[in-house]
Amino acid sequence: MKFQLTQSSRLLFITAGVSLILILGAILTHQTGILGNMIILSVFIVSVPQFFFGYQEFKDIKEMEEKFPLFLRDMIESLRSGMPFHQAVMYNSKLDYGRLSVEIKKMSNQISWGVPFNRVIDQFGERLKKSKNISIALKIIRESYFSGGDVVSTLEAVADANLTLDEADKEKKSLLNQYVVLMYGLAFLFVGIVVAINKLMIPIFQASSLPGGAEALGLTNPCNRCNGFTCTICGGYSAMSSNLFSIDPSTIGAYYTSLFFLMSIIVSFSSGLVAGQISENSIFAGLKHSLIMTFSVVGAFYILIYVKLLGV
Repeated sequence: MKFQLTQSSRLLFITAGVSLILILGAILTHQTGILGNMIILSVFIVSVPQFFFGYQEFKDIKEMEEKFPLFLRDMIESLRSGMPFHQAVMYNSKLDYGRLSVEIKKMSNQISWGVPFNRVIDQFGERLKKSKNISIALKIIRESYFSGGDVVSTLEAVADANLTLDEADKEKKSLLNQYVVLMYGLAFLFVGIVVAINKLMIPIFQASSLPGGAEALGLTNPCNRCNGFTCTICGGYSAMSSNLFSIDPSTIGAYYTSLFFLMSIIVSFSSGLVAGQISENSIFAGLKHSLIMTFSVVGAFYILIYVKLLGV
């Protein structure tokens, strides 16, 4: 059996190779900071192209599932006019079914080359095996055709079933959209919390240096007395607070503002995954929502800094 790599697999090998070279080069520098940066960069180099390929494939599958009942309806009309099944496939391959047309034209070409029809159907199903609805429908059609059953009635039943499933999915999506909105609201709620901390609580924290101030209540910056690995984390907080929020890294406000900013990013990414799973039952749709939420939250922080609602 001939083994063929898909375009996604080839890209994965290329990006993994580039990432490995970057990491090995960073190791040779004996610089921990460079190694850390190269590891983070390598993760993006490998994961981002795979995400786009996966999401494009997900969109293609959804489009083909929507067009498949239309193709079956046209096949029914062709069969009722007296065409044999294989000629009906070749005739309808000239019509536009979006992304599905590519697969139907492949079937038509195989038939014109004299490939046995059972192999044409099997290979069509193999190419679309990631679509559960289409795969099941093709198995039913294949059994009906080769067992000598009423193919037209079978196609009608399969087309009706697929239309019903498609309508049910759309209704489910419309009902669950309110929960998707809730996930977006949850992400931006954390932005509001950060603003509240910056405007209401940071001034209180900054009074900790005064006699009888918040210091007496134990409200101190934990990074002032760090050790070991915790100092590395605190270094990240300090860089974030000074560069992004223009807050003095030595103040308690720097620690808590940076902490809640990271929490906002984590909540945004997690909420996006949940939103995609709820609305479309897909991890790729979830990653799409995660990217939208994360970049929106980061953009909101920059806007809030510009209008002086963040940063002291």
